[in-house]
Amino acid sequence: FGKPIMAELAIVIGYRPGAIGRLLDLQSAYHIPNHGFDARYEAIVARGLSEFLLRYDASSDLLMLVDRNGEIEGGMVIDGNEPGSDFARLRWFILSDNLRGQGMGRKMMTEAMAFVDTQGHPGVYLTTVDGMDAARHLYEEFDFKLVKETLDSTWGAPVTEQRFEWVHS
Repeated sequence: FGKPIMAELAIVIGYRPGAIGRLLDLQSAYHIPNHGFDARYEAIVARGLSEFLLRYDASSDLLMLVDRNGEIEGGMVIDGNEPGSDFARLRWFILSDNLRGQGMGRKMMTEAMAFVDTQGHPGVYLTTVDGMDAARHLYEEFDFKLVKETLDSTWGAPVTEQRFEWVHS
């Protein structure tokens, strides 16, 4: 009855209509049930994504999307112009459930760190929460170091928030 349809995966650089909404959807669908967060999480992430998009500059920021047959199934941002920081910030790194564990995250990190290198940022930081072991392993594989842990309930449930940094050598 015909050939099976193969999923075409591609990393796409730059804004695409609906991208911010889809990244928010993926973030909320993963983090709210897995960490006990509430509506505050979605509201804060929505605000951050909106603020980023309003100042997005493709010459200094990276908006990376994972496209599978025309659908956004993941993404990541390198925010090269975050107010108040000399470091770039890796933000909103997410993959849909059916893409996790297949090497796409590593490909995204490779692309992101190549971008950071070409931009000449002195470093990159990211924040995450304790318990994201696969993500932490990936960050450490790319030489990010845990520099700070703080108990926080900004997202609606108490978690240990972690800050990782990569410093250009």
